[in-house]
Amino acid sequence: MCVSLVWGNLRSLWNCTFQDTISGETFKKEAPVVVSAIGTLDRPYIPNIEGSESFQGEVFHSARWNDSFKPEGKKIVVLGNGASATQFVPELVKDVGPKGSVTQFVRSAHWWTKRVSNSFITCHRSIRDASLSRSTQGNPKYSERFKLVLKHGPFAAKVYRIILAWQLERVFSSFYMNSNGAAMRQKIRDATYSFIESDAPPQYHEILKPRYEPGCKRRVNTASYMVCLHSPQMILTDNSVVKVGPDYVETKSGDRHVADAIIYATGFQTQKWLYPMQIKGINGQDLHQVWDAASSAEAYKGTVVSGFPNFFILYGPNAATGQHSVIFHSECQINYSCRLLRPVLKGKADSIMVKLEAQQQDLSWVHDKLKHLVFNSGCQSWWMDPVTKKNTFIYPDPMYKYWLRTIFPSWSDFDIRKDGKRHSSCGGMLSMGVFIMGLAAVTITNSTDIQKLIGKASNWLLANVHRS
Repeated sequence: MCVSLVWGNLRSLWNCTFQDTISGETFKKEAPVVVSAIGTLDRPYIPNIEGSESFQGEVFHSARWNDSFKPEGKKIVVLGNGASATQFVPELVKDVGPKGSVTQFVRSAHWWTKRVSNSFITCHRSIRDASLSRSTQGNPKYSERFKLVLKHGPFAAKVYRIILAWQLERVFSSFYMNSNGAAMRQKIRDATYSFIESDAPPQYHEILKPRYEPGCKRRVNTASYMVCLHSPQMILTDNSVVKVGPDYVETKSGDRHVADAIIYATGFQTQKWLYPMQIKGINGQDLHQVWDAASSAEAYKGTVVSGFPNFFILYGPNAATGQHSVIFHSECQINYSCRLLRPVLKGKADSIMVKLEAQQQDLSWVHDKLKHLVFNSGCQSWWMDPVTKKNTFIYPDPMYKYWLRTIFPSWSDFDIRKDGKRHSSCGGMLSMGVFIMGLAAVTITNSTDIQKLIGKASNWLLANVHRS
């Protein structure tokens, strides 16, 4: 694992220290460029509950699953009910057997989506051969004929991907805090409540129904969770655990539940970005100290940070999506990073770094837009810093707009250096970008014009698709 990254000003190289996770041995490498691709859901969060250290049974976090754990016949306590718990609890209920039990303590309800294989069938009605078989739940099942079309048909797979991507993009309209967004959220609310009332036991309906705005937290898809709640081995409660004993957990109301094992499904430490790596940039400035001073992690377009040359973050601050594929988003970031690195890779520059004023302007735009979206409507999600209430995860626009904004870098936003001196070697690339964008029927003179054009084009596309 990476222990530290230190930028060397004289040679324009990163001095990287690594540690072998098995032997503990450390070693060093030099690199002109560093890309962080570790993500953020990597360090489990375990709440500090009184008496936790006294528990005598098995205990682990779901992200650090104990493969030797045998659930049969055990009384298992599960803390948490997010996406992870929704996946493993139904399987756990099956495995405990008639003598075991699963007691799940929930902190808040979620906007549940019933995962059905024919959920995408509407986008194929124009195709004579139905591409999806109509089963009741699980992943979509594709016919052999449709697979052949995707394999051999010109652009068929790309067109299908665009259809699926646009279905996800249209969800973003529900995030706007306006009348149209409210109408879409009401449909989500009705669908979730209907799902709960039709599939879950009546005694759990009020526990399962969320009271905050749809979209404020990550929605949870499931095909089996509601069904497992009918099992006599399953107990669901919203009574919070305040104390742990040697063989029990105690709730706020004073009830004690016997426990042979505790499984934490309590999420991750999402607000400590790139922790515990030590990262020092120009003049030895520490990245974590920079972010602490700003009260949150910050990055230009979620990818680069002023003061840290040739350093790129995939799935960085305020670059995540609340409705789209993280794969597509990562592809955008990777392509953007490669474009920014061209001067360095071609030997025309030693380093590239975003200017502080450009980063501040970008972040000001991000957080101004977030004020008008459902993510900041009052609930506490893992996207939000619990202390500062600052949303450090979500990009405040549809993903296709992020894609458009990362096609052509605004080179004037960057400090490019060669042999310690500022260097301007991107005229050719900028001219090519100007030429291509000029095909859209306007003459572009600077990066501001590019952003204006992108905004007009994307807004037109969004408006026209919404009318269809």
